[in-house]
Amino acid sequence: MQDFRLVDWGPDEAKNDQNLPEYFVSTPEFSAIENGDIRYVIGRKGTGKTAIVEKIRQQVATDPMGFHENLSLKNFPIQEFRELRDKSYRDKSQFVSIWSFLIYIELAKIIARDQGAHQSDGINELHQFLSENGLNAEAGFVSTVTILRKSDSKVKVSGKWIEAETSKGSQSQFSAPIHYQKIVEKLAQFIKSTASESEYWLFIDELDEGFRAGDQSLRLVLLGLLRAVEDTALALKFSTIKYRPLVALRSDIFDRLEDNDLNKLDDYVYRISWTSREEQDSHALKLIADARIKKSIPSLKSSNDPWGEIVNNLDTKLPHYIDSVWAFMASRTYDRPRDIIKFLKSCRKHSPSGQLSFESAKMAEDTYSDWLYREIRDEIHSYLPCWREAMQCITRIGFGRFESHKLYAEFRSERVVSKWMSDNNKEPEDVAETLYDFGVIGSYDDGRWLFKYKDEDLAWSPNGELIVHFGLCKKLRVTRSA
Repeated sequence: MQDFRLVDWGPDEAKNDQNLPEYFVSTPEFSAIENGDIRYVIGRKGTGKTAIVEKIRQQVATDPMGFHENLSLKNFPIQEFRELRDKSYRDKSQFVSIWSFLIYIELAKIIARDQGAHQSDGINELHQFLSENGLNAEAGFVSTVTILRKSDSKVKVSGKWIEAETSKGSQSQFSAPIHYQKIVEKLAQFIKSTASESEYWLFIDELDEGFRAGDQSLRLVLLGLLRAVEDTALALKFSTIKYRPLVALRSDIFDRLEDNDLNKLDDYVYRISWTSREEQDSHALKLIADARIKKSIPSLKSSNDPWGEIVNNLDTKLPHYIDSVWAFMASRTYDRPRDIIKFLKSCRKHSPSGQLSFESAKMAEDTYSDWLYREIRDEIHSYLPCWREAMQCITRIGFGRFESHKLYAEFRSERVVSKWMSDNNKEPEDVAETLYDFGVIGSYDDGRWLFKYKDEDLAWSPNGELIVHFGLCKKLRVTRSA
């Protein structure tokens, strides 16, 4: 038996995790992402979206033929950006031109850095354009937005870029500023004319920053971004550069965007899904634990069952109705890597003997349940501001399994929840459905307990029995069977 305490489970956040390449678990879809065949990675918080982006980012950073730029809504000047929209449209189309312009500018900056790009008139034009408009800064998208706002959405271009001669002289000189929207296609043409063996990656992550459910304007901003990513990908598909956009977005946001164009993206979308079964398959959550055990304990690198080397599955205190320590822990997760890793971290201080036992996991459950509660908060608060009071209604019921009408009655009697329902024209069933959407509760149907995190297409059933997710029972102080 190996010492469980020797395992370094890594940071909670994959971003900037320098050890990630040593324990990253590649699912079959990962090669399609690397090849650019998949450009949208969708999943709940903690499922590994950022880990995928970070893994490829680190690969590109060490590849002399790889270049990348990053887009995040974190610290993004969203109000200034909105002012740059095409006001002649009312739907997502008002943001497509500005997103496309920003994407092409970042690609132009990459081309300017790529010493392997074959020199051409198009590359020279891009170099000159960036220099003349002060777009050589390293601040990326943010600097471009700021510069455009200061110039009243205008950019300086050569007379070669426009049809008519300008009043300032020859076509080789830069003309009076024109609106950025008028040169989006010209930028695309110059970029398409570039020939290079390099890969140009555009990583688009942290799009949930500032997201608020019901924010119609931000919804259109995100829809415009997805449309621009698709438009630029298709425009450059048969060019002589390898353009690799990669968008990571939370599934709750993506699924609520509600736009007919989204279904057209289906061939390029990977929805992250893990299985919690102890039997290993290519999407088994247990692979995450095994990879980190092997990295920390070199003698286990060739082991077929690293997990079995650190856990005491013969623990006599393991109840007969629980198959294994893994089954106990996994049932308290949302089948997400972040959950199981956090649970394992919580077990460390409860394993003085160096063995991971059932008792260790049992004692760590309080700490883990509190953490999981806070994770739910970060996702749900935008959709249900009274989420805390709604969960306290479950605590007042006192059981982890109950008839739905009991929960509805608690919602009606709880002052904050009742007021929110009244102010927003909602019913108790709507509150419960939100809790269901985020996995706080599951429903009973035809002999099965159904949780939406197991299948995003599962519809909410407002009647019958409900069950509290095992991972939240300790925090909510409700009794339940294991």
